[in-house]
Amino acid sequence: MTVRELMDATERLYPNQFGATEKLRWLNEIEQTIYREIVQTHADGSDRAMPAHTDPDAETALLAEDPYSRLYGLWMDAQIAYYNQESDAYTAAAAAFNAAYESYRRQYNRTHMPLRRAGGLRLTGGVL
Repeated sequence: MTVRELMDATERLYPNQFGATEKLRWLNEIEQTIYREIVQTHADGSDRAMPAHTDPDAETALLAEDPYSRLYGLWMDAQIAYYNQESDAYTAAAAAFNAAYESYRRQYNRTHMPLRRAGGLRLTGGVL
C-alpha cells in the first residue's frame, strides 16, 4: 500500500472532515511506531530509514506490506472516530487496529532475525 492508496481509501471508506495535514500526521505516528517498536528491534532494521511522509499523493510504499497493510485504514478509522468524539466507533476501531497491529508484529517477528542483546551482568571472581 502506498501513501496515496491509503489517503484515497480513507476518504472512500471513512468519510470525514479532516484534511491531508492531519491524516499525514496520523500516518507518520503509526509509521514511526512500527519503525521503532518492530523494525528497529530486528537485525535488518538499520537498513531502512525512519519514514516521514509529507505528500498525500506520494507513491511511497508503507512499512507494513499486504495483507497486513489493512492496519493503516483501521488506524485512520480510529483517529477519525477519536477526534469526532465517537466513543463507541473509536472503541471498535481501536480494537480492530490493535488486533491487526499485533498480527503484523507477530508475523514480522517470525520472519526477521531479532537483534542480539547483551546478556545479563556476569560477575566473576571474588567472594562475598
